[in-house]
Amino acid sequence: MKKLGLSLCFFLVVVQFSCNNKKHSYYDLDVLRLDSLYVTDVHNVSFQDYSQQYGYFWDLYSQEVISLPEAYFQDSLLAFQQEEDFQKPYRQLSEQFADFSTYEKDLSEAFYHYNQSFPSRVVPKIITFFGGFNYIAIATDSVLGIGLEMFLGNDADYYKKLNQKFPLYMHDRFQPSHMVALSVDGWLESEFPMLHTDFLSQMIHYGKLKYALSQFMKGAPKNIIMGYSKEQLDWCENSEFLIWKFLIEEGLLYSTDQFLISKYIKPAPYSKGMPLESPGQVAVWVGWNIVEEFMSNKPNVSIRDLFQLHDPQYILNESKYKPR
Repeated sequence: MKKLGLSLCFFLVVVQFSCNNKKHSYYDLDVLRLDSLYVTDVHNVSFQDYSQQYGYFWDLYSQEVISLPEAYFQDSLLAFQQEEDFQKPYRQLSEQFADFSTYEKDLSEAFYHYNQSFPSRVVPKIITFFGGFNYIAIATDSVLGIGLEMFLGNDADYYKKLNQKFPLYMHDRFQPSHMVALSVDGWLESEFPMLHTDFLSQMIHYGKLKYALSQFMKGAPKNIIMGYSKEQLDWCENSEFLIWKFLIEEGLLYSTDQFLISKYIKPAPYSKGMPLESPGQVAVWVGWNIVEEFMSNKPNVSIRDLFQLHDPQYILNESKYKPR
């Protein structure tokens, strides 16, 4: 099993059939609702019931998300269900996601395009869960788990009460509209891990992931793909030349200082050295633009081909990226 940390916080990574119409194609995903565990009758289920149904994912969930040891399963599950701080968010979750069909359709479409680009790679089973605000997503080698309580809306007071765990700059992502993009993005990061190389390599790598995500979720707003608010995306688009100028003048492109690189690659309240209105991850946004320009200039290059190109300087040069 793969196990790798993602750049997005609070991810845990361990490592058919389609129908067509005029506009959309879908992969027949297997979707399981483990979030119902919170209201199951503890006297009518056993640890082995869940182990048989969910396999290795259950081991992860019961050990690393919610502590449900096999020897004390019923008592532990009852304690989990009776936890006062979980009562309100679960009620909201159960109402908000009672009908999961819209999200399932969007996930099915995204993974259809993923499968078309990478037919030899596994399309994951989707498991939704209630994880007590511990993980946004869990990716194993065959499962993408989604913590539904992490998408109850950025105005929900649960995240404000956990501000040390979930800083304010993360809250825009905790909306239902961001669920599919954030989850699929997490899967892509688990399938295509980034090595700690120089700034340009990481910028192009994550740019590839965002480009692929935008192609797999055709029609999704750019701010959703980036995990930004509309205001943050507007700032980037209006400041594109200044962002690129800053990266060049600060000599960042070939830096190997991982601490410094992380300030522009990973989520943050703003990007170091830029105005407070700037979002984090501006290098990822620039990388996406570079890859988009590259692919526009190379119409015969597929997404699969793109991921087999390992020379970031070549991609930058051939993109002819010159923001104005």
